[in-house]
Amino acid sequence: MIDAEGLKPTKEELALYDDISELAKALWNKTTGMRGFNTDPKMFSNALFKRLWSNHKGFTLLWNNHFRVESDIVLRSGIEAAICISAVYEMREDFLLLMRQDAAATLQGQIKMYRDEGVDKMVRDTESALRLLQKGFPEGTKAARLDWKTLAEKGGIPQLYFQHRHLSGVSSHVTGLSVMDAMGGEGMDERQEELRKHSRKMHLMSMACATLHGSLKHGGMIDAHNEVAQAAALIDRMNELSWDWPGVPERSEPDVILEQDIQEQAAGGNINVAAPDS
Repeated sequence: MIDAEGLKPTKEELALYDDISELAKALWNKTTGMRGFNTDPKMFSNALFKRLWSNHKGFTLLWNNHFRVESDIVLRSGIEAAICISAVYEMREDFLLLMRQDAAATLQGQIKMYRDEGVDKMVRDTESALRLLQKGFPEGTKAARLDWKTLAEKGGIPQLYFQHRHLSGVSSHVTGLSVMDAMGGEGMDERQEELRKHSRKMHLMSMACATLHGSLKHGGMIDAHNEVAQAAALIDRMNELSWDWPGVPERSEPDVILEQDIQEQAAGGNINVAAPDS
């Protein structure tokens, strides 16, 4: 049985979440005035961070009002945004091509749908959009859906893919498990209530983790040196708090969320991880 006291977010965890929210807000204020073209990875990072910040605010509102399923749906979207922000930081122009391949795959699916429904004008219009999109493809490049596992690995955050898969199966999508969760009987009532409380605490921390990762990488992308430094300090706090989370092995050498490559780039002058200016 899960320790009931361990299911509630602690004061330290709630304070960490609030500080991550303030960091993301500061980054968003730096992002809103930026302009550029869709050939610039920085503009993709901007668009993705806008989505992440919106998801973070939406999740917080829903979580505070105990809309459990709805907050889980928004959390999954936020995790996807954080995965993509990390991927575009690491992959740069290669990520942009993946976005265009995914867009082409979506258009192909729409063309088939319109053709099956006999909507000829929509078929022609969508085929025209697809041809325009594919003009910029390197020779031999085909349409392809995003692979979330690969994106998370390339972005250096495979743990977010685990959370993404978990949410997809047990709450954010209509599945057998997500629907049966609302039912009682068969001696499962007490266990289900424990797991709901567990999810309430840990999903809050999942949103914090996604926003923190996204803020770290987006801050690096737009050269927001002070915010990157703040993110590094918040990561240290999260690493320390996570030792008390359910399922975490006994304390040994702590895992470092801040990827080594970012530390090396900071040492080289691209990202400043010194203490923020007072």
